[in-house]
Amino acid sequence: MPHKRRERFADTAAVHSKNIPSGPDNISGIYPTALYLRISCEEAANGEKLNNQKDLLLSYAKSQNDLKIVDIYSDNGETGTSFNRPEWNRLMADVKRKHISCIVVKDLSRFGRNYIETGNYLEIVFPVLNVRFIAVNDNYDSNKLESNALQPLDTMIKGIINEAYAKDISRKIFTAKEIQRRNGLYYGNVPPYGYLKDPAEPHRLIVNPETSPTVKQIFQRKLEGMGSFQIARLLNESNIPSPMRYQFLAGAVKAPRYENSIWQGITVKTILRNRTYTGDLAMGKKRRNLSANLTKTRNIPCEDWTITEYTHEAIISRETFFEVQRVCMREQERNRAKCYCHSDIGTTDVISVHEPVKQFRESGVSP
Repeated sequence: MPHKRRERFADTAAVHSKNIPSGPDNISGIYPTALYLRISCEEAANGEKLNNQKDLLLSYAKSQNDLKIVDIYSDNGETGTSFNRPEWNRLMADVKRKHISCIVVKDLSRFGRNYIETGNYLEIVFPVLNVRFIAVNDNYDSNKLESNALQPLDTMIKGIINEAYAKDISRKIFTAKEIQRRNGLYYGNVPPYGYLKDPAEPHRLIVNPETSPTVKQIFQRKLEGMGSFQIARLLNESNIPSPMRYQFLAGAVKAPRYENSIWQGITVKTILRNRTYTGDLAMGKKRRNLSANLTKTRNIPCEDWTITEYTHEAIISRETFFEVQRVCMREQERNRAKCYCHSDIGTTDVISVHEPVKQFRESGVSP
């Protein structure tokens, strides 16, 4: 699968690893084999199951006399446009430890949909590590490439098709979510703290009686003049589980790092800024291109958010919410003024900014 961008090595650390696997067992000729399974969130939502891939790969591996299954690696709900996946990373770590010398997948699209990175693995990483790679449905076996001179070209074309498919899916998902936003439907994975997904209609939010009182307390404390970090400290002292710890205790998230997570000032600020608590849905705040090999989302300016009013029951009145926003803005301006006052820059522009701040302080009026 030739291409010009040789400087972009997929899993460069693996290429430079000193512990290079030696391929099959020199005595028995048996390959320690990993079965790799992957489906995206969208595929899972459409009913596709990892068990379908698992059954296919188990049947294939058992039919081959030179493959010995060591482990099965399953990425459920992970995009194919990025190789930063938990189970794939674990698999590559086992490859570097010489535990695996053959990888079997259902087809190339399960392996990855990014043409450049997929090509780097097939052309550079796996040959350097002496790893055999098999894509069952695509009839691809890196040990048998010489038997079909056109197979590398065929693989390259399939890689380009897979990436084009990912771009098309990205556009369709964006369009579908845009329609959901305009219809006031909630499509996030985890509902905002204080709400639950309606069991009868997952795209509708209902008030959580366990956590909504804490949301009200946070807004009330802010109106009383408490800072966000003070509120967080108060909640921790009251032994109220933080949002992610609550999700962990409820079984909604499994990552151990959330088991003992605590309230932070930034968590309080996020709640105070969330208009969802007024009964309105503000969606489309972030965006990520599914067809690009990106690990970060892009923040969308607030004027471009899609806001739909009266979509669910409010926890906080609109009057309270917008009054809190004014309190936060005044607090932010005071903090900014303090930064100016303690600045060491002695230009006339800075002095002109300091003067009104001094006047505010002398008169006792908040900016």
